[in-house]
Amino acid sequence: MWKRALGVWVLLALAMVANGVARLYLLLPLLGERGAELASAATGVALILAITRPFIRSLDFVSPGKYGEIALLWVGLTVAFEFGFGHYVAGASWGALLANYDLLAGRTWPVVLAFVAGSPFIWRPRRHPRFAPHGA
Repeated sequence: MWKRALGVWVLLALAMVANGVARLYLLLPLLGERGAELASAATGVALILAITRPFIRSLDFVSPGKYGEIALLWVGLTVAFEFGFGHYVAGASWGALLANYDLLAGRTWPVVLAFVAGSPFIWRPRRHPRFAPHGA
C-alpha cells in the first residue's frame, strides 16, 4: 500500500508542477494574477481528486487511521517538495514560499493543500464491504 501511495504522490507532484507551468505561461497572460491563481487552484483541486480517487477506492477497507497516515504522507511530501524545490532549485526566498500560505492575503494554496489532505477521506468507502447489501 505504501509503495502505491508514494507512486500516487509522484503523479500528484508531476501534475501540480504541470499545473503551475500552465498557470505561469497560459493562465497568467489571459487572466491576470488573481484570475490565474483562482483558475489554477480549481484545476489543481480537480487534478488531486482525479488522481487520488482510483488509489483510495482500490484499497481494501482500512481503518480511518490509515487514511490519516496517507494524508499525512502526501501533505508532508508536498510541503517538503514545495519548500525544497522552491528554495533550492527555483531560488525563491523562504518568505516568498511562506507567503503562499497566507489565506488573509487571498492565497489559495492552503485550500489546495487541504484537498491533498482530505482526498483519502473524500474517496474512502463509506461502508465496510462485508456489511454492504447484496448487489451493492
